[in-house]
Amino acid sequence: MKNLYRKLETWWFGWPKQLRFLAVGGLNTLFSYILFVALALVINYNAALLLTYLICINLSIFTMRYYVFRAKGNLAAQYCKAAGTYGGMILSNYAALWLTIGEWQWPAWLAQAVFTLFSTLILYQLHNRVNFRD
Repeated sequence: MKNLYRKLETWWFGWPKQLRFLAVGGLNTLFSYILFVALALVINYNAALLLTYLICINLSIFTMRYYVFRAKGNLAAQYCKAAGTYGGMILSNYAALWLTIGEWQWPAWLAQAVFTLFSTLILYQLHNRVNFRD
């Protein structure tokens, strides 16, 4: 079993970091987006967004740290930086949803999808240059 894991790990880390980010981030984002949409069907989109972030932030930090950036530095410091990044992201997300849903009357699923596309580029740069840099 160890040999299989090592082979998979060698294969995985042979991919460029940007592709690993898209793969891991894509799975994390898909899970987060589905959760947001499901919650937004039954509760206010603001509450849905907060719950989604609270549930998904740890998954994202730990999967990005190891499976994408292979960070080895101080876990607590990296976690705090990444959590700060996600704190800024949720504030930006709230502002974007307020504008797109509250003012422009977009459906919540579309507003969150557009924000997700733009935030992906920003998040990669922050993780790569700040959060998981040793």
